[in-house]
Amino acid sequence: MHNENEEHWSDHAICRGADPDLFFPIGYSAPVLQAQEDAAKAICANCPVIADCLSWALRVGEPDGIWGGTTPEERRYLRRTADAPARRPLPVIVVRGDASEPEHASAA
Repeated sequence: MHNENEEHWSDHAICRGADPDLFFPIGYSAPVLQAQEDAAKAICANCPVIADCLSWALRVGEPDGIWGGTTPEERRYLRRTADAPARRPLPVIVVRGDASEPEHASAA
């Protein structure tokens, strides 16, 4: 449980004094939106708690804004790849009549 006197990672975030609109970009054109995202990510890049911020945003499923230096789309990608089961090689399946099978090639 969180004690009111206990420090929280967000107490050390360098974005605390920044304009919140910067981290929740609303652009009417792609270049404006990209410029806002880039400005927010530049602040995140120098933040001592970027990993904690990103971890929190992924854990709670934050759908909006720049958190931990990531956009909502980037976080969705991270969640999908983290939740994906480990990939194993599939067994090789030989189909009858496959031209690569030597026995079928000699029977032809």
